[in-house]
Amino acid sequence: MYKLFTGILVLSFCGLCFAACASTPAAYSSPASAANRTPEPEWIKRPGSLYPDSQYVVAVGDGKTLEEAQNKARANLLGIFGMKLADESVIADMFRQTTTGGKTSWSETVTSDRRISSSAEGILSGCEIKESWKNDRGNEFYALAVMEKAKTISIYNDIIARLSRNITEMLNIRNINSIDGYTRNRAAAAIAKDIDSCVSVLRFVGGSGSIPAGLRSESQYLTDANNIIKTIPVRVAITRGSEFDGEGRIRNAFGKTIGEAGFRTGDNSSPYVLEVTLALSDVDSPNQNKFVRYEITANFIQTSTRQGVVPAYSINGREGHLNFSEARQRAIRAAEAKINSEYKELLEDYLSQLR
Repeated sequence: MYKLFTGILVLSFCGLCFAACASTPAAYSSPASAANRTPEPEWIKRPGSLYPDSQYVVAVGDGKTLEEAQNKARANLLGIFGMKLADESVIADMFRQTTTGGKTSWSETVTSDRRISSSAEGILSGCEIKESWKNDRGNEFYALAVMEKAKTISIYNDIIARLSRNITEMLNIRNINSIDGYTRNRAAAAIAKDIDSCVSVLRFVGGSGSIPAGLRSESQYLTDANNIIKTIPVRVAITRGSEFDGEGRIRNAFGKTIGEAGFRTGDNSSPYVLEVTLALSDVDSPNQNKFVRYEITANFIQTSTRQGVVPAYSINGREGHLNFSEARQRAIRAAEAKINSEYKELLEDYLSQLR
């Protein structure tokens, strides 16, 4: 009797359990459910919550890897100061240079590809990644770049002092009224532009009081350069083939472009000379037209040393007509047109690159 009663109780309990399971399914609890996820730090949405604006400049970056997030954070910090470097590899490379002591020389900071490097250098060297976070799925990373304002002021004072010394040393030459002096002033203008960027950073972080007095602007150095080139006489001489330039078209074409570049017309005492060689030659042709080939080379050299200042300029071509006389005239006119359209630009481009 006892066993029978016990069996009935067991069956009744199992029936109740089965009914309960059938009427109320068990809830599935995933380890990645919202309740178990690590909450997103507040600094991602509000960077100033950890590092107040009164003392710090901060920026957040995100990416698929921690390195990408860190580089984006540094890039965003640059962006706060109006500086843009879209290539993250450049940012990473510059950051490694600034943190390992690998400084670039002034000549490298003024080329077009690295125009921003001097002003960005202080930001990257003063920047620290203070916080980082990844989501539970591990496919999204965040980083917080932080720059202390007081430290930034010190860094930028040092950069401005270094760039100012570079300008002083660069312009300390015996004869400033020369092509060397002209190109050095143009280089000083590029550095002055970097200094101006650094001054903007100082003002942004509250360091206006530490800006040195007497800083010269980019436009002032460019004005000096333009004033220098106006004092430099250049003589144009056709050293070979002058008999082909009886009307002076080739000589005048080079003289015109030299003047448009800013130089004065010189005489035999000029410190610089543009030596031109000119050759015309008849070309055999199976048809009735007569062709003449022209070849012209121009060497811009320093008179006393005979050293080249600008790479040699060479052109050639051929022109035709029913007779050689007219073909020669056409060849001269074609060469003249080419010199007028090309040489000034070549001269200005090259002089602007000299450092």
